[in-house]
Amino acid sequence: MAQHLAGLRGFTLELGPGPGRFTPVLRSSVRGRIVAVDLSRRSLLAGRRRLRAGGSRARVEWVQAAGEHLPLRSRSMDGVLALGNIVSFASRDAPVLLTELARVCRPGSRIVADFPSPVGSLQEFFRLASRRRLLGRVLRGPRYYFVDQVLESGFQPFAPRRLGRWEFRFYTAEEAAGELDRAGFDVVDTMSVAPVARMDDRVISAARRDRRTWQSLLGIEERAGRRPGVHESGDGFLVAAVRRRSGGSPRRGAHGAGGRSKDAVRQRPGRRADLKVGP
Repeated sequence: MAQHLAGLRGFTLELGPGPGRFTPVLRSSVRGRIVAVDLSRRSLLAGRRRLRAGGSRARVEWVQAAGEHLPLRSRSMDGVLALGNIVSFASRDAPVLLTELARVCRPGSRIVADFPSPVGSLQEFFRLASRRRLLGRVLRGPRYYFVDQVLESGFQPFAPRRLGRWEFRFYTAEEAAGELDRAGFDVVDTMSVAPVARMDDRVISAARRDRRTWQSLLGIEERAGRRPGVHESGDGFLVAAVRRRSGGSPRRGAHGAGGRSKDAVRQRPGRRADLKVGP
């Protein structure tokens, strides 16, 4: 994020900020305004409280909306941050979501998104199943628990009784690049998330005791994360892509015309009505 979104002016979209875990970091990285869009009103309120607790409330607009139908003007965003497996939760609607992101992005703008890999996610699933003493049952019926389907197609249907807590789509690096390409983005960087430490609490706790050791671990993870063949071994992977300058104009009409504007959010009848969660 620091490398690909740092210093951006204009508007940066944070899609699915949740309770604002990454919003303060994003705010310190970009120079323009942030439009944080989430479907959950509760998450937007939590994110706003977190930002205020950190001593800041400026330069962030909180908008309640679905990523597939963004209330933003075409070509109004200079950058997009979509962390928390936002594309994967869209599942079969992921192409719609990415096309909508392409619509609101200016040509040349950048998007940073994360994707969960089938292999890395199954590793975590097996660990959780083992802790709950369910691993034997899973291994005796891998197709019943969607293990085979995740490896074959990347899709997990919603079936709580079979440990499918939500409909989800897993990606290989090649599949993620293909989806972005079809939406109008060119991938410029791919990096596995924590392929070495694998988010191990003991490793992280030991490294955080000293600033030098923490920076060393982050550097090791970044170098390892860009090595060929590791994108499915960590906790998913990050992709940075650029909105293509050619290939036609984004859709116009109901979403408003493109071009720079002091206001990226369309149809502002009033501050409270527009931001949904108040000032």
